[in-house]
Amino acid sequence: MHRLLAPLLLATATALLAPHTHRPPTKAQATYRLFDVVVAHGADPGAAAPSSQLSPALKAACKKRVRGSKTKAKLKRVTRVVRKSLDVRKKLPAPRWTYVVDVECAGDMAEQQGRCERLGVEPAAPAPGPPARKKSVVVVGSGPAGLFAALQLAADGCVVTLIERGEPVERRGRDIGRLMAGRQLQEQSNFCFGEGGAGTWSDGKLTTRIGRNSGDVRAVLRTFVRHGAPAEILTQGSPHLGTDGLIGILKSMRGQLHELGVDLRFGTRLLGLETENNECVGVRVLGDGGEATVRAEAVVCAAGHSADDVYDALEAAGATLEAKPVAVGFRVEHPQALVNGLAYGQLAGRVVTGNARTDRANLVRHPSEEVLTRASSALLPVASYRLAADVGDHSCYSFCMCPGGQVVPAITKPSEMVVNGMSYSRRHSLFANAALVVSVSTDDPCLDHTKGARRVLEFQRSLERKAAMLGGGDYTCPVQRLTDFVDGRKPKPGPAPASSYRLGVREVSLHDDLLPDSLADALRAAATGDFERSMPGFVGEDAILHGVETRTSAPLRVVRDEGCESVSLKRLYPCGEGAGYAGGIVSAAVDGLRVARAVLGGECSDVGAATGVADPQEGVGVAVAAAY
Repeated sequence: MHRLLAPLLLATATALLAPHTHRPPTKAQATYRLFDVVVAHGADPGAAAPSSQLSPALKAACKKRVRGSKTKAKLKRVTRVVRKSLDVRKKLPAPRWTYVVDVECAGDMAEQQGRCERLGVEPAAPAPGPPARKKSVVVVGSGPAGLFAALQLAADGCVVTLIERGEPVERRGRDIGRLMAGRQLQEQSNFCFGEGGAGTWSDGKLTTRIGRNSGDVRAVLRTFVRHGAPAEILTQGSPHLGTDGLIGILKSMRGQLHELGVDLRFGTRLLGLETENNECVGVRVLGDGGEATVRAEAVVCAAGHSADDVYDALEAAGATLEAKPVAVGFRVEHPQALVNGLAYGQLAGRVVTGNARTDRANLVRHPSEEVLTRASSALLPVASYRLAADVGDHSCYSFCMCPGGQVVPAITKPSEMVVNGMSYSRRHSLFANAALVVSVSTDDPCLDHTKGARRVLEFQRSLERKAAMLGGGDYTCPVQRLTDFVDGRKPKPGPAPASSYRLGVREVSLHDDLLPDSLADALRAAATGDFERSMPGFVGEDAILHGVETRTSAPLRVVRDEGCESVSLKRLYPCGEGAGYAGGIVSAAVDGLRVARAVLGGECSDVGAATGVADPQEGVGVAVAAAY
């Protein structure tokens, strides 16, 4: 017996001790990435399976895809699961799993956009040249765009000064606590201003429309993992971090910036730009030490879209600004249990957050355990939704869905009332909220066109001042039942409806007193039409509108050229969401990397690779992809 086992043990030991080398594909063998490989829900082992397990159903689906590629390629093996999502859209006959996988094939496949992509061997890193002269750069704003721009610039040898009007996340958290517990607003440190930007106190979504598998996007995700994010965000279909996850990541990134020599100046507000001969040569700032001037060879302006005074400073210095379309409306809130039931149906009893109170409320008892066992062996995340409809000249849609979250005041001035949504990483609140908004074009009749480029900004702020008056002051939020809104009814006598908004709500007639009729009519038509057809029960007594949601995107764009430089003020680089070039954490971070490359003159180091965090060779992430 020992003699029979000896050759096997020797071969195993030799394989384990041999150095691991990556064998590039031969000419007759190539590696491809297959998108949207579909496996029936009942044929898949679900999230309970080990990440390294490749089910027979997945292998069969990959083989079928390769065989049907109009070539003579043959599947050799499935090498990696890149992403896995659960698709429960109502238009499908049954739930299904959708994969993105890498495979090795003998022979060539036909590449198809969004279906099949050939993966090449990564080029060797160029030999290091002589060290470049250090360039001085000021970065304004420490949101995702500013942080990643500063990280990239400092990693490539620039002398970077990072200006942030708000406070580090620890002090910022205490300032937000004073607002929520004592109604004390700190105008420079709140839900909008401070380290990490407005996205820090949000759901921490890492979804993006700019290409989930692009190099820059994956570099951003790897950087987050290096600084404490769970590795699952590299493979999840709809990754998110939650506010509690983002705080630790930001503190770690701050430490790296300090190590790279970045001069971080919190509590320091931009007053204006220094210009000479139509070039930006620095900034004037106000901090704890009073007013100061910081000279620089380039200025990256990555302030958020709530910083109205930054637009003033840019315009005064000669930067070209133009009006930009936005969307305005409300935060609509439902019980999370209702959303789970609408999204999952009989599978809703599988939703688990880790919070016993929430899970009891979310539990749907009508399906039998036999049905659940046969349908799925996986536990499911809390459900979300995406809704969209065109009504005349307007687009209506849901935005920034926060499952298991709460509605919060995104105010920066006492005279305004504006709301946003946030979630913690477990998404364990009893409520779900999302922006429910209608588009406003730059030529919309509801705008005051005498305001020029600022007409959209002025419209946003006028709605926020109206909402503050409707709430009665003291940061109370005006609300209305969605059923009353669509029917045009005044509030019924009695207590205000239940809400996650902690500073108090006041029931009013939002349909009459806040939005212009054209916008309110469009939202009403969308809610009772396409939204209700997609999600029967969406318009119900439990649905509560909170006013007003206006800061969905920047109302102005700071115009830049293809090199990311201002078209009218040289050495100024508008960047990120506030400048009008991004729409979320990941897209803003990617824009920060792109602007940094422009400042550096082209090629620079790969920040994601520099973190030392590689994409997993085998991994499965589970999320609900496009529930509606």
